[in-house]
Amino acid sequence: MQSQVIICDQQTLYALGCGTIINEHPQFNGYRIIRNLTMLDEIMSEDHPSYDYPKVLVLDSGMLNFANPATYKIIQHLKNSVPIMVLFNDEDEVHLYHLIDHGFSVIVSRHISELEWVKALTMAQQDKVYFCETIAVKVFALMNQMEKIKQIEIMEQLTIYDKYILVRICEEASSKEIANEVGHSKRTIEGHRTKLMQQFDVKNLAGLVKIAFLTKLYDHYLMHPSLYDVALCNKTSDVQI
Repeated sequence: MQSQVIICDQQTLYALGCGTIINEHPQFNGYRIIRNLTMLDEIMSEDHPSYDYPKVLVLDSGMLNFANPATYKIIQHLKNSVPIMVLFNDEDEVHLYHLIDHGFSVIVSRHISELEWVKALTMAQQDKVYFCETIAVKVFALMNQMEKIKQIEIMEQLTIYDKYILVRICEEASSKEIANEVGHSKRTIEGHRTKLMQQFDVKNLAGLVKIAFLTKLYDHYLMHPSLYDVALCNKTSDVQI
């Protein structure tokens, strides 16, 4: 059965090129380009004979911001509404991990042949699993980095308060020094250190230092020290960066 293709892409010229490909293949009944996912709901609810064909969505991966909790509801809604082929924009491995973890089963790079592009869209149309060769290599590499990715996810959820404590631990500051800087007691800082060791499943401060470097927290601090201003975490532990 023919499907109408909806292209949700930030790159208009690329989307138009995709439309040209779609028009050359009889298994698809035309295409529509949308600028955001809100427009998808409008299309899915339209009542017009020419729109009665099943839909398949080509989705720019940059449309999904996994740092925003609302994204998870959006994904669930999308997956319940329409088959999806994701165009991966060469974001980092964490973004790819999130895509796979949330059940996207057809993911391709933008830089593939027309033949492979059509095959991927057909696989999405048929609700099958397909990764282009480039993505397959990335997925294989991910299998060896799962622990690192989980640690990065934990790090992203920490408050600026806890991140500041980690940074200062890397700089060999004592609990008493950190306590004086943030305006809390030494006991409170020690409690946070213990909590961090439990969260990252490490046994000592050396383990926390390793995590801070592995997840590039300390590198981020060196590049953006103002984001770790002690004034931002003084008397608070619920501000995130």
